[in-house]
Amino acid sequence: MRKIKYILGSLFVFGTMTLAILAGYNLAFRDLIFPRIKIAGIEVTGMDKASALELISSYFKTEPSEVMLMSGDSEIVKLKGLKVEQDPLWAIDQAFGVGRNGNILTQITEQYRSLREGIDITVPVKLDIGELNDLIDEVVEKVEQKPIYPKLEYVGKKISIIKGKNGVEVKKDELRTEILSMFSLPGKHEISIPVNVVNTNENPELVSKAIEALEKWGDKRLTLRFRDFEKRLNFEEMINLFGLSQDIIDRNSFEDLTTEIKPTVEVESSDAIFVFEEGRVKEFKPEVIGATIDIPSLNQKLAEYLTAGEDKALEIPVILSYPKVKAGDINDLGIKELIGTGKSTFAHSIPGRVFNVNLAATRVNGTLVPPGEEFSFNASVGDISKATGYQSAYIISAGRTVLGDGGGVCQVSTTTFRAALDAGLPITERKAHAYRVGYYEQDSPPGIDATVFSPSADLKFMNDTGHYILIQEEVDLKKLSMKVNIYGTSDGRKSTITKPRISNQSAPPATLYVDDPTLPLGTTKQIDWSAWGAKVAFDYKVERGGETIYEKTFVSNYQPWQAIYLKGTGDLASR
Repeated sequence: MRKIKYILGSLFVFGTMTLAILAGYNLAFRDLIFPRIKIAGIEVTGMDKASALELISSYFKTEPSEVMLMSGDSEIVKLKGLKVEQDPLWAIDQAFGVGRNGNILTQITEQYRSLREGIDITVPVKLDIGELNDLIDEVVEKVEQKPIYPKLEYVGKKISIIKGKNGVEVKKDELRTEILSMFSLPGKHEISIPVNVVNTNENPELVSKAIEALEKWGDKRLTLRFRDFEKRLNFEEMINLFGLSQDIIDRNSFEDLTTEIKPTVEVESSDAIFVFEEGRVKEFKPEVIGATIDIPSLNQKLAEYLTAGEDKALEIPVILSYPKVKAGDINDLGIKELIGTGKSTFAHSIPGRVFNVNLAATRVNGTLVPPGEEFSFNASVGDISKATGYQSAYIISAGRTVLGDGGGVCQVSTTTFRAALDAGLPITERKAHAYRVGYYEQDSPPGIDATVFSPSADLKFMNDTGHYILIQEEVDLKKLSMKVNIYGTSDGRKSTITKPRISNQSAPPATLYVDDPTLPLGTTKQIDWSAWGAKVAFDYKVERGGETIYEKTFVSNYQPWQAIYLKGTGDLASR
């Protein structure tokens, strides 16, 4: 009995002492970071948050992160062009939280772990991932070596092997992770670029299969076929398609083959397009069933056909995509009459803007919107860039009027907005321009415009008519005007808009002159135009049979806009 009391007493004393030690330990570090904790490899034990922040920030200031990518002993690229921002405050909050998170048991466990093992907290890094990927692509271009796989050649009625050459591939994901890790540390760092060696040694079994198959083919040739397309492989193409190292089909030759046949075989699906003439809809372009080459299936079939050596055509396997609207559906679409029209003019537009207005209108023209679905201008017009054919013209960007790809597309969205209003359709998304643009007030009061800029600004409206609607866009390049007609089936609705109410008008700021040493002294060039600021509102109401079915007030807050001129100072530099 006395022994049990002794043990219990000892345990009580031990527990009391342990709790006292823990309490003292936590009291000593009440506002300080617990021991053996580092941030980016820098010891911050016993520091308060402010001191730790000052210390970590000073390291990154005096020894900014520099990362060099090495291949062997050669420097491939120094990552100086990247704009990198570290967030030491977040890391300090994490360091201070060690041993203080969760319940008491979790806190004690964390404190013990940090004392026993130590904890090093990474500083988060913020950078433009697109720029980083561009730099990695630059590394790939310098370091990677495309493997040259062994091939067969036919010389003097004998088949022989041309040796291959191993390739080098950069492990891009691993490299990206390592770069981000190094940028979270101050100072200079070298990274050995991680690579894979692509082995191209011949596989005796594949070599044997290839030679055996070629002997079966003899003078026969393999034909590839799809719809009206047909390609008969010549002997050189056939012999090159045999893989001798890793796969039955040589990767490079297969890639060359698919690249060659894709433009002829592949086609995007498209809906049937209709035109409204003389009071009824006429078909003028049938639907197209899309086709995309099934690459894995083609590779497999090619391997089967080549090794079989049989004289029969290979039907190119494709993945079909079907259009939503077919020519045969014309009688079911319910497009019977004109239900809405929008107009606008754009006199004094520069040639690039006129071109873009016409191109965008062409892309939207013929759009069919099924009943119950939402029209999106951005989805209908597609990508707006130089790559898709647009020219440079003035756009509003970052609070400035500047030259950019696709200037003028908003003329088309604005005119489409007006047509949707006239048709009495519910507008689900519309954004006004940043300032009053003269083009949209040439034949209309202010406030009836719609800007688009994917993905932040779009024009959207619902087709709640119960039938398909057809959007047709016409541009008069001589009169510099355009018209958007919406066809469908009228359900008797009528729309009205009130005269826009203009308030809170404010004069443009004073004209700004900016010195530009690239222009000759004494010359000026206008790059932005003045406009009055104002709040403009109008009411939109849709009625059917005397009942209001939809109403909305559109409000546009236009900023006052200053004219900006570049003032040439070029000759001053030479004095």
